[in-house]
Amino acid sequence: MEISKEDKKFLELYSDSEYQKPSVTVDAVILRMVDKETGNYRKLPEKKLQVFLTKRKYSPFINCRAIIGTFIDLNTTLDETMELCVKNKVNLNNFYQEQLFTFGEKQRDPRTRVLSVSYLLLTSPAEKLENGDWFDITLEKTNEKSSTLRDGYRIEKEIRITLSNGNEVLENTIKSSLTSKGLDMTKELDIISTDVAFDHIKIIYYALERLKNKLEYTDIVFNLIPSRFTLTELKNCYEVILGTKLLDANFRRKINGMVTPLNEYTSDKGHRPSQLFKHNPNWDWDI
Repeated sequence: MEISKEDKKFLELYSDSEYQKPSVTVDAVILRMVDKETGNYRKLPEKKLQVFLTKRKYSPFINCRAIIGTFIDLNTTLDETMELCVKNKVNLNNFYQEQLFTFGEKQRDPRTRVLSVSYLLLTSPAEKLENGDWFDITLEKTNEKSSTLRDGYRIEKEIRITLSNGNEVLENTIKSSLTSKGLDMTKELDIISTDVAFDHIKIIYYALERLKNKLEYTDIVFNLIPSRFTLTELKNCYEVILGTKLLDANFRRKINGMVTPLNEYTSDKGHRPSQLFKHNPNWDWDI
């Protein structure tokens, strides 16, 4: 829609000097799924979900680990700013992306009021990132309790998030609170302790929850596995993200239609040949 003559006259006189302006960043949670050798050639490699973290060169939080981000450029879109950021800072070129959430707590950045527009990025081990390191993600839920309210309920739990790469271990704990009153439901995340800069551990957890929830109704998982895979590999990816074991029959019903069988088989030593599959991008899903 084009602006009217009245609008143009208004804009000629308009000044935004009376309004305070926060700073705005884009921040990317970059995840990938890798195979971890078990040391037993008869056992298949274990799947592990990893997050990419850089080490901050400047204050605040100098030398602390953080996710990748940058302040926005007013002449580019948010998506473009994010894409240029990961390309220029860590050499990431091929990935799946979606916007997550805008984090805007008053005290999230000690410098000034900063809004963070966060993104979830999924990539593969073939991408060789720079200026940072991959960290294994381990989640453990503790101290879960529920209470009944007069018109609803409240569930609270603590999540211990350990990020490790063999040289460093970053320990973090988040408190998650879910309150339901009538038709209203609110969820709050509070950081109890963290070894990661700013509120980035909260953003990482939000990305993990988004990925977990989207497994239920999308084919997002195929952005984390090779183009040719076995059903066991695919099932292991689901189990790592969901944090639970799946029954074979239920899993096969779930992914029915998402995959297409190939006339190819694995030939790994120590294992029986398994049929390979590929993603079916035209699968029909029920909403």
